[in-house]
Amino acid sequence: MSNTENDIQNLTGKILIATPSISNDYLSKSMVYVCSHNKNGAMGVVINKIIPNMSIKDILKRLHISTAGIDNIDTYFGGSQEIDRCFIIHSDDYLAPESSVIGGHIALTINSDIIKAMTSSGGPMKKILCMGCCLWETEQLENEVACSYWIPIEADEALIFGNKSVDKWSKALLKIGSKTSLFSDVSGNA
Repeated sequence: MSNTENDIQNLTGKILIATPSISNDYLSKSMVYVCSHNKNGAMGVVINKIIPNMSIKDILKRLHISTAGIDNIDTYFGGSQEIDRCFIIHSDDYLAPESSVIGGHIALTINSDIIKAMTSSGGPMKKILCMGCCLWETEQLENEVACSYWIPIEADEALIFGNKSVDKWSKALLKIGSKTSLFSDVSGNA
């Protein structure tokens, strides 16, 4: 098996950069952090698309949790699947029993207890809240990577938790350097 084939088979903990081949509005210029990838499929969350006018305070109100004294945290569009669930990607300095450590000191928690911890000065130092997720069926993601819809790159905390005002997608493209020449031959609506 070549390194490329091996990389496609092990995408957990990687970031997928959408190429211009993806013209879907919500995935265009997106970055997806892959939380799990195995023979049964894959799951990840979009980490660079903030939902306008939605914050942690809105989520807390839905959960009937007090918003007093809580800093406002943006909410990201995590994907079109399970849109009513909150997926929290965070540093591993806070782990609940339900947390899954993905790698590189990054974890995923899908539980309202972490939100409660964040409101009481507990919880992780670094975090992003994502509503919804992306799901792929068996071999679907591998096929999409092979067809150049996605470019997998190593994840790093700056890309995941970095400044929201920075164009993370463009920053990720800089990380892959010469591979950006792949885009010159690809047409799309991005």
